[in-house]
Order: sequence, then structure tokens, then C-alpha cells
Amino acid sequence: MKLAALCRLCAFILVTFVTVTSSVCSGKPPLVKCGIDNLIDTQFALLRGKRVVLVTHAAARAQTGRSTFDEFRRRTDVSLLRILTPEHGFYGTVAAGGSVANEHIDGVDAISLYGAQRKPSAAIISDADIVVIDLQDIGTRSYTFMSTMIECLESCAELNIRVMILDRPNPLGGNVVDGNVPEDSLRTFVARIPVAYVHGMTMGELATMSNGEGWLGKDEKGLPRRCSLTVVRCKRWTRDMRFEETGLSWYPTSPNIPTIHAARGYPVTGLLGELGGVYIGIGAQSPFTVVGAPSRVLDTALIQRLKLHGVTALQAQFVPSNGRFQGTLCTGYYLAFDGDVKWRPYTAALALIAALTPDVKMNDSASGITGAQKSMFKKVSGSSSLLTALLNGNMVNAEAEAARGLEAFKLKRRQYLLYP
Repeated sequence: MKLAALCRLCAFILVTFVTVTSSVCSGKPPLVKCGIDNLIDTQFALLRGKRVVLVTHAAARAQTGRSTFDEFRRRTDVSLLRILTPEHGFYGTVAAGGSVANEHIDGVDAISLYGAQRKPSAAIISDADIVVIDLQDIGTRSYTFMSTMIECLESCAELNIRVMILDRPNPLGGNVVDGNVPEDSLRTFVARIPVAYVHGMTMGELATMSNGEGWLGKDEKGLPRRCSLTVVRCKRWTRDMRFEETGLSWYPTSPNIPTIHAARGYPVTGLLGELGGVYIGIGAQSPFTVVGAPSRVLDTALIQRLKLHGVTALQAQFVPSNGRFQGTLCTGYYLAFDGDVKWRPYTAALALIAALTPDVKMNDSASGITGAQKSMFKKVSGSSSLLTALLNGNMVNAEAEAARGLEAFKLKRRQYLLYP
């Protein structure tokens, strides 16, 4: 029985891999051009003769297939001083939360912004004419690339250094907005600015909004700081596009986001994973797209609720190859995501947590969910009361808390949207 379950999982993974890589193998040029492609098309006209500090990683690629870092290194008319790297490191191989070390990559200093420092110091950017940022984000607030960008903007505002964002499509699309705005007391590196959990904005739009709303700290007079900001926009991207429609290839941004499907699953199952007691595929080939536990009773009502929120749950059995349930037969669901305007990943996450509360409470600690797990859930969700409501089965309060500040954010974001 275990062997059969493993075979079904392997087949599911194979279908996922073929789907993700089909646009790569077709040989067709991408429909959408990212900021780096438009910079290349203009022969780096905006940066000629400039001294540049580049904030980037290997997942940020041009249509050439080369990384943005490699494209900069090929230029003789731009002086690349150094690169700065986010969580997971330049190659995206460091585990979540793991400290990223400084290194040298092809003769260029790569300074970590997820180690001894998270905000660039004057020592590493003050000799630059401009700081250029090209990071492939995944569209969810708790994924820290957005926070790294904000820290860079804040430093540049303080030091009067220009900033350029090489923009990329939001892989979750530009119309899906779901989840509460974080409480001020819970504004941490996994909730750095007051935006919805799934915000539906590109990095360029988030930077523009942060600059316009005065979210980059205050000066000596207590006035909001702003930086000199340029966004090199994408071409031909529209907000209603699924990532597969862009023609772009997905490159892993971190060990557990190897595919676009994992990026979509992250806001659906990531919060559940913070609580333990349930397997969500972390460390395997299907992270964030599978949910289950031993002796789990399948819930047909949950399947229907998830479907209403744009998530298809397929009943399944599988044997995890790692983690707490390694080698143990689990019952649960494979998850697929519509990714269109009706998709509500954060709302779907609440339904999952509420339905799987018995499994969550029966984790390894004798007292159930640990204090550390509760604290991290609050930081990631940006809410001090959401978890209590969910564990008490009070879905009315949970849904109200999950929508706190959402409508006001939707209205505010409109003026900062750069794409139709």
C-alpha cells in the first residue's frame, strides 16, 4: 500500500514538472518582458557610466536565460561594485530562516542582507551612484524579499542614493488580494509594511506605494523620508495573467519554492505549517501543495469549502520521505489552485486550519501548540487574535479578523498600480 501511494505521488510530481517546464521546452519567446529585458533592449542607457550596487539573486533572469547579475557583469559601461543577497542566498539554496554568509561570486563581492545585517549600511552602498533591485518575489507578504527591498529603500532614502527597481510580474497575478493588514505591533521582517497578506502587487508597485505612503522611516524633523525611485516596468504584463500565460520560466527562489505551484501553495498551507502536526510537503518535491497526517479522516465538506475559494483538493494517501511523519502512511489531499480572480488563498488557509485543528493540537509537545509556534503564527499572520479564534472554532471572528484593513488597503493600492 505504501508503494502504491508513493507511485501516485511520483505521478503527480511528474505532471507538475511537465506543466511548469512546457513553456521552456517549447522554444517560444516569452510574451512578457521583465525590467531587466527592457534595460538590455536600451543598452543599459539609464545606467551608463554609473557605479551600481545590485540587490539580486539567481532566480532573477533575463530572456537570455542569464541572471541579472550575469547581464550586469557583461557590461563594460556600468561599474558593478558588489551585489547584495536576500534570504536563501544568491543561489536560493539556504533553508528558510538560515543565516546567509557573505561570499565572492565570479570575482564580485556578495554581501548578505540576511545575516549580520538586514538593512544595508552606509559602508556597502554609499559609494554607489544608484542601487538597483531585481528580486523575483512570490506575492505573499511573509516571504521576506519584499522586506529586503524596503530596507534597501529606507537606507537609500537616508543616504540620498537613487534606487532603480527592475520589475517582474507578481506570480500570483495582479488581481488576487486577500488577508488582513498586519497590526502595528506585529510589523516584523515577515510583515514589514501594512499590506494584505496576498497583496496582488509587483515589487515596483510595492516600492512606489512605500515611497508614496511614507513607509520608509522619518527624518530628523519627524517627516517621512522618500527616495529617488525609478521603476523599469514590465512590457505586456496585465493583472489578469496567470504566470503560465506570461511565457516566462520559473526559477526556484528558495529550496521550498521550486515551482510556480509551490508559490501558489505557500499562502494556502504556509500558515498551517507554522503550527505543526500536519505534513505540507516541506523538504520534498511537492512543498506547499500537499496536506495530510496519519489516520486523518477525509472531510468532503472541507473539499467543497476549498473549491469555493479556488482550491481543488484531491483525496490522497502518501508516505512522506522526510520530517516528523517520515515513512508513515498519511491521508490527506493534493492541492491545485485556480489562480484566477475568484481565488482566495488566505481564506482557503483559514478553512484548512479550522478543519485540521485536531491534528494541529496533537503535535509533539505535551501541551499542544508551543509558545514559539503561536508567536511565529502571530508574526506571519500579522494578527494577535486570529489563531485563538481558529482554535476555538469561532469562524465568524476568524473571518472578520482575516479581513481587517483589507478593503481600505484595496482602495489605497489603486493609485500605485502600474499595470492595467
